[in-house]
Amino acid sequence: MSRTIGEQELRDIIAGAAFMGAGGGGSPKDGLKLLEDLVSLRKSKLTLISPEEMGQDELAVMVAEIGAPKVFSEIDSFPETVTAFTVMQETAAHAGRSIKYLMAGELGGFNTMVPLYVAALKGVPFVDADGNGRAVPEMGADLYAAAEVPHSPIAMASSSGDSVIINLSDPLDHRSAENIARHICMAYGQTAAFCTFAVTRDTIVDRLAPGTMTLCLGIGRAFREALGIGELTEALGDAVGARELFAGTISDVELKSEGGFDLGNTHVEGTGAYVGKSVNIGFKNENMLLRDEAGKVMATVPDLISLVDIDTLEPLTNADTQEGQNVAVFGGTAAKNWFKNPKGVSNWRPILARFGYEGGYVPVN
Repeated sequence: MSRTIGEQELRDIIAGAAFMGAGGGGSPKDGLKLLEDLVSLRKSKLTLISPEEMGQDELAVMVAEIGAPKVFSEIDSFPETVTAFTVMQETAAHAGRSIKYLMAGELGGFNTMVPLYVAALKGVPFVDADGNGRAVPEMGADLYAAAEVPHSPIAMASSSGDSVIINLSDPLDHRSAENIARHICMAYGQTAAFCTFAVTRDTIVDRLAPGTMTLCLGIGRAFREALGIGELTEALGDAVGARELFAGTISDVELKSEGGFDLGNTHVEGTGAYVGKSVNIGFKNENMLLRDEAGKVMATVPDLISLVDIDTLEPLTNADTQEGQNVAVFGGTAAKNWFKNPKGVSNWRPILARFGYEGGYVPVN
C-alpha cells in the first residue's frame, strides 16, 4: 500500500542505503545535504508505493549522479538532478510515453537520496525498489545489464543547466552507454546527473530489486537505535542477513580519482578477536573484493562488503574512510536477481581483474 514518508524516514533510508551501498553510492553526508534542502523548502514528504501498485504499462525511471564520490563532497547543491529528470520526461512525451514514477537506480547514501529528492520536489510518487540492491561503479556491471534492461535513451545534465540526450543504436550496449556517459561526466567537471531505464512493474519485480526502500528503512532504524556494535551486528543479521567478517583499525587508505572513479585499497589491521590478522579491501567506488593477510580472497562482488565505524555506529563509504578509524567489516549476500543470469557474476570480472583477481565469485556466506 502507498504511504507518506517524511524527514525521519528519509534519514533512516539514507543510513540504510549507505550500508547497502557497500562502500559506494555516495556519502550519506551528501544525501543529508539534499534532505536539509528539502526540509528548508518544506518539501520533505513524498509518497512511497510498492511496485505492484503501478499500472501494467506505467513507467518508472531512475536518476542519479555519476562521477567520483570525493568530488561530490566538495559540492553544495545538485540542480542537475532535476534537470535530467525533466529532460527525460520531455523526451518520453515526444515519443508518446508518460513517465509517472521515480525509483532509485542503486542503493547508497547519496544516490538513493537523489531520486527521492527529485520526487519530493516534483511531487512524483516513488517506487519501493531500486535497480541493483547495492551500489555499482559502472553501467556494464550493473543488474540492469545482467537483466538486459534497455538503456536508451539517457538524459544527462550539468550543474550549469546544459543537457544532452544519448540514443544508442543498440539499447542493450551498456558498456557504450558507460563510456559515453563517463566522457560527458568528465566534460562537465567529473560530476553530472543522468536519468534512464524506463521500466514497468514486472521488470522491477522479476529482474531488479523490489522492496529495498522498506529494507533500508529497517536498516537505518537499526543504526539509529543500536547502543553498541554487538547490538547493531545482531540487528543487521536479522534485517538483511549480514554478518561480521572482520574488525580492526584502518592502517592505510590508498586512493586516487581517475576517469570519474575513486580507485584504491583499504588496509585494516585486526583488533580484539582479530589481533595479528589483517585484511585488504580493493575498491572501485564500491568495495570489490576482500583479501586476508595471506592474499586469499574472502569475498567478491556482487555480494556486499560494507564498513561500519565502530565508535560512531555509522556506515562508511570510501569517500569517508580515514586512517585510524575503528571499523567492522560486514558481508551480505547480493539480491537474488543477481543470480538469475550468469552475467550477474561474469560482468564483474573485468573490474576484478584490475585488482589482480582472475578467479570466480566468492560468496560472503
